[in-house]
Amino acid sequence: MMQGVHDWWNQCYPEWVPEIVWRYLPVVESICAEPSRGLILEVGVNRSGLTTYLRRPVIGVDCVMSAERAPLVTGVLAKGQALPFQSGTFDLTVCMDTLEHIECSDRNHFLRELIRVTTRRVYIGCPMGRQSEREDHALQQYYRAQKGELFPFLDEHIANGLPRLETVLAEIEDIAKDCGRPVRLHCEPNLNVWVHRMLLRLWMRTDRVSYVVHRLAIVLVHVRRWLNAGPCYRQIIVAEFDA
Repeated sequence: MMQGVHDWWNQCYPEWVPEIVWRYLPVVESICAEPSRGLILEVGVNRSGLTTYLRRPVIGVDCVMSAERAPLVTGVLAKGQALPFQSGTFDLTVCMDTLEHIECSDRNHFLRELIRVTTRRVYIGCPMGRQSEREDHALQQYYRAQKGELFPFLDEHIANGLPRLETVLAEIEDIAKDCGRPVRLHCEPNLNVWVHRMLLRLWMRTDRVSYVVHRLAIVLVHVRRWLNAGPCYRQIIVAEFDA
């Protein structure tokens, strides 16, 4: 049974992970609706990034670069607070679930760098707000109960505190004003907190039934717009500039 589920998964959804694909598909749909006119940058690319869902070449930046790299990613080892590119190098920049791993004192400079190197559109998605913070605390305790240790990614969420939507929007507007670049901002909620909790708990468990259910949960992406209602774990901000 396990092998059958694994084979079905790889055939229909190669390398897709339910809680990760949720954050990327809105960005992929937006990019496909108006294709990039130039280079695409992803900051915080890690191992499973944008090119898992968008088959286009990407320059991928991360402060820790995995040895296992997606074939469409040209990796650059760097911090988002000091991107080693000239201003306006990229048409589009994508940064998903990374801002919350940046210390509060560095977040404004991090946003400035994303905007500086981008000519047309910046996509920023991450968990935001107090309810998502409560979810992270609860999931950290659940992970420890299942694994006997803490989950490092959630540790950083908790230590840094999650960004607030209104703060990030205001900072982007101020940065754009300082640069003399008019900006249009759009944001949308992403992944209902209870759906997020279910997916993460299934992933954290070690029994076979949870593994199978977690894999099968990928079909929820086909109705994800209905599951982005109510309180959501993540917000996706699109900052669009005149190229």
